[in-house]
Amino acid sequence: MGSDLTLSPEDMIMAYSYRFKIEVNFKVMKHLMGAFFYHFWTKVWPRIRENKEEKLSCLEGRDKHRIALAANAIEAFVNFGCIATGILQILALNHEHRIWKNYKGWLRTISSAIPSEEIVKSVIQEKFFHNFHSFSNSAMYRIIMSKSKKLQYNDLPKAA
Repeated sequence: MGSDLTLSPEDMIMAYSYRFKIEVNFKVMKHLMGAFFYHFWTKVWPRIRENKEEKLSCLEGRDKHRIALAANAIEAFVNFGCIATGILQILALNHEHRIWKNYKGWLRTISSAIPSEEIVKSVIQEKFFHNFHSFSNSAMYRIIMSKSKKLQYNDLPKAA
């Protein structure tokens, strides 16, 4: 069923199939990649309800600049999520045998010889976690370790 009566039934089915692919991609971006879990808020971002133009027009240049910076950061974050999704898809297409060989999960049915982005991500996570300490000379390792919580000796009895 559709509102464009000029389309043939085949074209309408094709248009729906494109929409479905877009929805699946948004699901991957949201739930698998976390591309919409950004928190680049700014204190000057106005709470806009009904009259959008009026509230934005009364902002000063500095505030508008800060809002633009926050919007750019959000856009960059989502774009990096798109790039990461694309990398997972490339890995799935070019290294499907290695991915399936290293996949430790269980699937009720395998619907394709090409692994999904979720399966590729789980294999990469497992390999990275297993080999994480071998990256100790890298800057990324030092950044991650500097942000991790150190378990204090006095906290050990609490853990038990």
